[in-house]
Amino acid sequence: MHGSSKYIQTYTGKFILLFSLILICVFSKNNLSEGKSDKPAKVNNGVKESELTTVILSPTAEQRLGVETTVADYQIIRNTLRLGGEIMSLPGHQARIAAPMAGTVYGINSDELLPAGTQVKKGQAILNLLLLTPEKDIAGVREAVEVKKVQLEVAQAQADRAKLLLQDKATSRKIYLEAQAGLAAARASLKAAEARLHLLDGTGMESATEGLSTFVLKSPVDGVIQRIHVAPGQAVSASTLLFEVVSQDPVWVRVPVYVGDMVTVDQEKDAIIQPLGNVRNKNVYNAKPVNGPLLSDPNSVSSDLFFEISNPDGLFRTGQKVSVSLTKLGSGNRIAVPWSAIMYDIHGGSWVYLKTARYTYSRQRVEVSGVIDGYAVVTRGVNKDDEIVITAVTELFGTEFGGGK
Repeated sequence: MHGSSKYIQTYTGKFILLFSLILICVFSKNNLSEGKSDKPAKVNNGVKESELTTVILSPTAEQRLGVETTVADYQIIRNTLRLGGEIMSLPGHQARIAAPMAGTVYGINSDELLPAGTQVKKGQAILNLLLLTPEKDIAGVREAVEVKKVQLEVAQAQADRAKLLLQDKATSRKIYLEAQAGLAAARASLKAAEARLHLLDGTGMESATEGLSTFVLKSPVDGVIQRIHVAPGQAVSASTLLFEVVSQDPVWVRVPVYVGDMVTVDQEKDAIIQPLGNVRNKNVYNAKPVNGPLLSDPNSVSSDLFFEISNPDGLFRTGQKVSVSLTKLGSGNRIAVPWSAIMYDIHGGSWVYLKTARYTYSRQRVEVSGVIDGYAVVTRGVNKDDEIVITAVTELFGTEFGGGK
């Protein structure tokens, strides 16, 4: 009994060892055969990547969606940078008129002066300056009036006496004429003294101007009265600033540009100027670049560009804000498609649908550099003569992902 158990254990161990060797050989053979295979994996019914974004419509579906296409082509694209600008007068075309000597200011035809904003021509009279004598102190002028009155009384008495003597033939006619001339001179002197007194008192301005020396101040340029610094009847000293005239044709446009954008602007191209806030006036105006003062603002990190624009109708005025479109470097022929053809996904990627065959549309990723006048400038993803979907783009996208019906 003991011998039988020992015999069974011996053969059982040998059988297990033999079975293990057989399994090792079998698996080793399988591994070798798999290593020599040229196709380690095989996918049945594989789908091409290009077919993942392809939509095939039926004729009825295409008609219901209202799909419209256009052909991509090159267009002359003016890549622009739109900024704000300010109208300013040309350097040297702004005149500041000062009083050449002491006097009193009054208008040309009335007591009132021309208001600021009035259009004036070169050589047009702006105001009158009544020249004052050195004794401009009111007390001295009043004293002079009293003296002139006494002189007039003396001259009147001499003239009357000479007249009586001439009637009695007790004097010559020459003496009589000299007395009459002295009387006329005394009257004129008194009238001038009284006029100066009225000017200093601020009364009787129009009548007071008679017989006094008047200096007419005229505009040196065609333009607009920018400022009036004096009032009618005001007594001014020499070199007092009276008024300013600014030329309005032509004018400059000052455009502050961020220094980071300055290197991208083509500074030799004309700028497009358009007034702000005038929806009815859709006209644009060309302004030529000019060399202006090199100004910059460290607070806003900007530098100024200057352009000159003709202004014969006075549409633009000094200080007016305008919209300015600057031409950027890199403008030229670019592939452009209507903006409606561009679709954006949730990640911000831009796509278009290409018509690759009849009723067949393929979604293509594109790169858009900008949108100008309703056209998207495409730098990558679309070639010339590609047929692009411009209507029902979102409907195609919904059909592709199962969102459409």
